[in-house]
Amino acid sequence: MTETPDSRKVRGQQIKSLFDQCLDLAAEQQIAVIAQADVPDEVKTHVAKLLRFTTDDIELTQAVVDTVQVSLDIKPVVPGMKIGAYELLRPIGEGGQGQVWLGNRSDGNFNHQAAIKLLKPMHDQKDLLRFQGERELLASLKHPNIAQLLDGGALGENRPYMILEYVEGLPLLEYGKINQFGLKKYLKCFLQICDAVSYAHSHSIIHRDIKPSNIYVTHDGTVKLLDFGIAKFIDKDDIKTQTMPVMTLAYSSPEQVTGAPVSTATDVYGLGLLLYEMLTGQRAQAVSNEVPAELMHEITQQSPVLPSHMLDSAVMKRRYQGKQLKGDLDNLILMAVRKEPERRYPSVEAMANDVKNFLDGKPLQAVGDGWLYSAKKFIGRNPMATLLTVMVLGFMVALPVIQFENQRQLEQERDKALASEAMAQEQTTIANRTTDFLISILESASPLGSQGEPINLDDVLRAAERQLAVGLDSQPVIKATLISKLASIQHQLGHHDKAVAYFLQAFELYQSKADVPGQVVALGQASLMSYFANDESAALKYQSQAETLSQQLTDIKDQAWHQVRMATIDSSLGKNQPALQLLETTLQELESRQITDPELIGRIYNELSIVTEDQDKALYYINRALDYAEALRGKMHPLYQNRLQNKGQRLKNLERYQEAEAVLLQASEQTAKLFGKDHPEYANVQAELGALYHDKGRFTEVEKIYSAAIDISFQKQGESSLNYVLQINNLAYLYEDMNQYDQAEQLYRESVRLRKKYHSNNPIRVASSQSNLARLLAKSGQFQESQKILHEIMPVFEQVNRSSLQNHITAIANLNGHQSDSQTCVLVVKKINEILPELTQLSEKSWRRMQAELWLGEMALQCHDEVLGKGLLEAAVAKAKVIYDAGSYGRQLISAQVNQLLRDK
Repeated sequence: MTETPDSRKVRGQQIKSLFDQCLDLAAEQQIAVIAQADVPDEVKTHVAKLLRFTTDDIELTQAVVDTVQVSLDIKPVVPGMKIGAYELLRPIGEGGQGQVWLGNRSDGNFNHQAAIKLLKPMHDQKDLLRFQGERELLASLKHPNIAQLLDGGALGENRPYMILEYVEGLPLLEYGKINQFGLKKYLKCFLQICDAVSYAHSHSIIHRDIKPSNIYVTHDGTVKLLDFGIAKFIDKDDIKTQTMPVMTLAYSSPEQVTGAPVSTATDVYGLGLLLYEMLTGQRAQAVSNEVPAELMHEITQQSPVLPSHMLDSAVMKRRYQGKQLKGDLDNLILMAVRKEPERRYPSVEAMANDVKNFLDGKPLQAVGDGWLYSAKKFIGRNPMATLLTVMVLGFMVALPVIQFENQRQLEQERDKALASEAMAQEQTTIANRTTDFLISILESASPLGSQGEPINLDDVLRAAERQLAVGLDSQPVIKATLISKLASIQHQLGHHDKAVAYFLQAFELYQSKADVPGQVVALGQASLMSYFANDESAALKYQSQAETLSQQLTDIKDQAWHQVRMATIDSSLGKNQPALQLLETTLQELESRQITDPELIGRIYNELSIVTEDQDKALYYINRALDYAEALRGKMHPLYQNRLQNKGQRLKNLERYQEAEAVLLQASEQTAKLFGKDHPEYANVQAELGALYHDKGRFTEVEKIYSAAIDISFQKQGESSLNYVLQINNLAYLYEDMNQYDQAEQLYRESVRLRKKYHSNNPIRVASSQSNLARLLAKSGQFQESQKILHEIMPVFEQVNRSSLQNHITAIANLNGHQSDSQTCVLVVKKINEILPELTQLSEKSWRRMQAELWLGEMALQCHDEVLGKGLLEAAVAKAKVIYDAGSYGRQLISAQVNQLLRDK
């Protein structure tokens, strides 16, 4: 009967299933299982052949020349039999060499159990030597993760035994399954195994048979490595001799199955196979093959399926997903099971260190075969690891693009002018110099280039600066492009002064070649960087220069990018309306010309979300911008992270607090991974999260968040940083809401001082800070100074069409505080009623409205208008129950304050 593909598939599955059942059983048990199996005879025969290939029967050719020793006075081993000081209780295991019994010692001096291993009755000289060798090996090993040899002896002349520590526990994989191990628990368990194997290596012993059935875990979680039956002394056996293939093929290394020399790398391979199975629930090799020749080929030639891919289809369920193995753990395991011993980890300790590095979130020694991962991880030792990866690797990747673009331009020029051989030579020079630059940077970022010394990003950037300083003078456009890349890196790292200097260098280089688009970009970026560096006069200067040069731009995309940069500068300087008009005009122009550049369009949507007052529109814009960012760079990138934080702000402005919190928490997690927790970007997103909690009345949480953000911003950017100023202002607002006026006043005054010193070119920003101080002064009874500040700042608010509602309320408080006579009170109540229509335009969920009602209600009560006062206070309490979280300190504070005011009346 002809065999069909389906029947072959069924036959293969039957062979695999039966083979797996028998793989770790003793020979007698294997025979019994095969005999009882409900499968065709040909399947049984095939499995029997495979099992003979994987057990001691593979030595039959050698056994022909061995002298088989059979003891003529074999004593049967039965329960109750005494061996040394131990009484045999029951058999607990059987393997290729012999039997293992549970023994009990109870002689008054000791009372404990032990595992007693006896050599099988019929054995040859190799069996005897191997058994004696195992006993000798174990006698030299004293380690908490290795089953200890307690004693030994012999039954008769040729049947030795050894008495071992009895391990009460479960096999490794079964223990992990029963205890529902997560990823970290598996890895910590694996580290115990590595410690045991490394200890054996330090005593010149290689195990050579590391597999799950040889590892038990006690009830308290201690791992025990068993069965050193085919272990060997490295210094006693010639390492260059072939190893005897008595191991299980599924857990064998290429050198073991080919008879090549073995070493500690053999155990590294075994540990790699073990970790693969621990984390995926499936073996790394000999999983589905049933043909010996194919098995040999698989073990010696084929790399296993990536563990992360295998996990997704694993039979044994795990409490983690394949994506958690993707990358580092895939690389770690595949490095351990490389076919060439010299390409594996150099030692078990090195492999264990990588496991520890993974658990600690540090870079790994294990890498794929490309240089990108190596450079990324090595440079990533600094706290801004992933940011460094994104920026520096983006820099590296850009170089070939730059090279190609310049080659293309030169080719066009050559074609137009029928350039001579000199042009071709220039093209070659460009390629060579760009390649030289790339190589020098990579070498500086490598262990070889640093001669093993630890390096950080500053070292790499200095190397890049030196290389640019002495080269590429004959190719100014290439040099300008590379310098601009370095400027972008410095900006992302918060070194805005350096970024400005770099962009100005680039501008001069573009100017030398009359490259107008390059000049416009460099000046626009220098303007933005100057703003971030708190030099607003320089920002305005470079913006003006860029605007003048932009009139010469002819390409629509060059014009659009310039307009976007100008809009960003305008919005940064508080000019939201001009920025909005410029962005909308630019977007309409691009759409009319059917230009769909995703980077450009995404940037426009992001900027629109910032300057648009309609918060529903702003949310739509930021969602579009996020879609573009994900498509361009993926989610784990500063571009996506920045826009995600922006989305959280938009949701907060819409009072969709639960959604905003989820988004900001996601942004916070990403920022920590991208920049590290000591970077200003992390401080920013934490401060935004703190502001959300502030809005929800969770004051006790907020104080810690604000304070931590302030510390980071001050340490990394100094007092001139806008972030630092904003964050101390937020903390001041928190203290004001908590009625801690002295602390609030100190911080508000510092905020005003810093804004006047560093942000004087942005009057509304200074005025906003002064407005907060004026309000606080009025609340604390310093009415004269408060009113003086209001006179100074009110024209600024009017000039930029900014709402002065809060300032008017402060002015009413100052009026009420200066005089408390009845005439003044009539005027105060009148002004309160006049301002109420504008106040009611604010949302019912607005904390600003709630705080205003609370303060105005207090003023009304002071002027004896109890109806108005009580109405406002009760409205504030009702809003607090909606705005502030239940049980929050903010809600409790307002309730207590209102109750006290009403009691006093």
